Order: sequence, then C-alpha cells, then structure tokens
Amino acid sequence: MTPSIRALAGMTCLILFATAPLFAQGEQGKLTGRVTDDSGAVLPGVAVAIVSPRLRGPVIVVTDEAGHYSSPPLAPGAHSVTFELAGFETLGSAGIALRAGEVFVLDARLNLAPVSERVEVVASAPPMDPPRSRIRPRIQTDPVPEEALASVCGPGQPRGIDAALGKIVGHRDEKERTLFGDNDVLLLDVGEKAGASIGQNYVVRRRFRIGDKSLPIQHASFGEDTAGLVQVVAIAARSSTAVVVYACGEFFAGDTVELFEPLPALIAQANGTAQYEDPAHIIFGEHGKEMGAPRQLMVIDRGTAGGAQRGQRLTVFRHAVRGRGPVATVAEAVIVAVREHSATIRIDRATDAVTVGDLVALHRQPPH
Repeated sequence: MTPSIRALAGMTCLILFATAPLFAQGEQGKLTGRVTDDSGAVLPGVAVAIVSPRLRGPVIVVTDEAGHYSSPPLAPGAHSVTFELAGFETLGSAGIALRAGEVFVLDARLNLAPVSERVEVVASAPPMDPPRSRIRPRIQTDPVPEEALASVCGPGQPRGIDAALGKIVGHRDEKERTLFGDNDVLLLDVGEKAGASIGQNYVVRRRFRIGDKSLPIQHASFGEDTAGLVQVVAIAARSSTAVVVYACGEFFAGDTVELFEPLPALIAQANGTAQYEDPAHIIFGEHGKEMGAPRQLMVIDRGTAGGAQRGQRLTVFRHAVRGRGPVATVAEAVIVAVREHSATIRIDRATDAVTVGDLVALHRQPPH
C-alpha cells in the first residue's frame, strides 16, 4: 500500500488495498479491482472515476454485480482514483503510478456515510413487557398526488435510448436481492452530475420483446412496461439512493429510470363518430401479452403524428372473413397516454377478448 493511500485511509476510516501489479502486453496499462463495504460484502454500482493529466476528462466505470471494475486502456503515468456510491463515504486515492503494459489492481473498502435521512418510525404503543422486535424505520418521502400516479402505469412503445438516465443497481441493504417492491430502498447509478436531486421522482421502465420472437435481437421489436415510481432520498455525484413510492408491479435490478413527467387528470372526450375508414391497430398489451380485457391497457400504432389525443374515445373492431361483410365491434376504449407514433389505451367495455392485430377506429368530433 503506498503512503498516500495509507494516509487517506487513516483520515476517512476507509481502506484501500493495492495488491502487487500484474503485467500485460502493450504500451498502455489498466486499473482493476473489487469494491466492498466495511463488512466485506461486495458493492455493485460504485462509480469509479479515474483522472490523469494525460486524459481530457475523467474516465468513469461502474462496478458489476460482483463488485468488480476494470478501466479501459490508460496511458502510463500518475492517476487519481475516486470511489463513490450514495449512502457511503467517498474514497479517493492520488498518485497511482501506472506503467506501460501494467494491470494495476486497486481494491477499495467503503464505510457507510453518517445517516442524514429523514425517518418516521411507525409502530403501535408497546405492551408493558414488549417482546424483542426489529421495527425498521421507514424513510419519509414527499407525497405524490393521486392524479399524477394515475399516469404512471401501463405499456407503451419505447422512447429513444437517450430517455433513460440510468438504471437500478440493487437494494441498498440486501445486496443479494434482485426483485423489489413498495418502500424498498434502492441504489441508482444516477447522481448529481446527471441532474438528480433530493425529492426527485423517476419512473422505472422495462423493455420486452414483441412480434416474432424468433428473429435475431438486432431485428427484434420491443415494447416497454412501467414498473412504478421511485423518489431520490440521498445523493452523490454519480449515484443516488431512492425509495419505491408507487409500484405497478415488480422492480428488478437493471430496470431503467427516466425523469417522471406527470400528466394532467384524464378527461374523456365526448363520444363522437368512429372513423372506420382509417383504422389503427392493436400492437401489444401489458407485459407483451397478445390479448386484453376490460380495465386492461394495450398499445395502438397511432400517436400525435396521426391525430390521436389523450382522452379520445375508440372502437375496437374486426372485419368479417376476408374483409367482406359488416364490421364486428369488439370493444370500447379510451386513450390514456399518447406519444408521437403510438398511444396507450384503456379497454372500458368488451364483448370479446381484444387481440393483437384488431382494428381501432378513432372517434372524431363533428366540426362546429
């Protein structure tokens, strides 16, 4: 361990372990290692920032599920390394001398940061001789209006890849868990440098394949579901801690997070006249299902670019065999969310199961 690392570890009560360097071929070197907490448990999602006078800016890598990180090839010379994760004290090390062809192993151990979260203990009055219990304090979060929560859940066509700000790394306190729900405390790889702030709400998304699932991944089509809403309660430069404040379903490690933009309360339009001559199509349902029923959500291939509006009423229908004969009405629905080229609909009434491929007539109001 170098003297600079030892001095820094003494000041912060954190420990860095530098093992003997390994050697590799080439004119550049690499930094690698494993990050653990003060109990020795591995820490995924730690942002490792590497700075050197020979770099134009910091090189940032993130530890994986096993707490490991590995940098891209780096030019030889002196490097500074910072380890950061929300809820833990930040640890830095300067003067790491990296030589050409060297793989320098730098492990780190992070201590929990002092607790500064607001907590609210919820428990009834204890009896005279209460048994020992483990009442976990609940982190207090800012309330989200019910009318805003109404726009959280449901399937949709994926936005562009840039919409995702980051992802769920894992549970803050139970690192072996990969499935989460209401009130769980999660670690995100989104921090202050990405615009995150205390009290900010993020919507959690998950993609799934639709259509022909035998196609190669590069030619596959995808939909997305919304798992729910998380709220940031602690923050670092490149990571944050968030609490699940509203769940539509399960949350998983790896689910992406986007900034939550609540929609106004839904007001359904007057019925109008169904436009059968220019139909949209049902393209998928919740969780990629191909069938839907009343009170369920599905997605159509018509958005604002095609004149679809939130609150617009719809008729789901089918043509007779080979497109001949009268129209068979299947269901009535309303648009609850709309994007440029797709819309999410809620089925209100149905005489049969709504299926992928069914036609959808948008209702238009007569001109005034």
